[in-house]
Amino acid sequence: MNLRGNVALAIVAVILALTLLIIYLIGLTSRECGSNKECPSTSYCGSDYECHSFPEEIIVKENSNMPAAFIVGISLIVAAYIYRGRKVSG
Repeated sequence: MNLRGNVALAIVAVILALTLLIIYLIGLTSRECGSNKECPSTSYCGSDYECHSFPEEIIVKENSNMPAAFIVGISLIVAAYIYRGRKVSG
């Protein structure tokens, strides 16, 4: 068949695979840390793979799930009403 086309396609595939491997390895070697063990005891390893010092003050925000629960509850009631075959009056 067309041997030149197959060889050219294989060469392009190998070059693309090597390029992706090199990009991955460069990203891997540019990390400062991979786990908390690689940082000092006063720091932690963040999701950007850099060591960050622990914050002085931890702020915990109170979350309320009542609005979401209310919306889900109303949606379930409306869905059950529609499922029974009655028309929704509005």
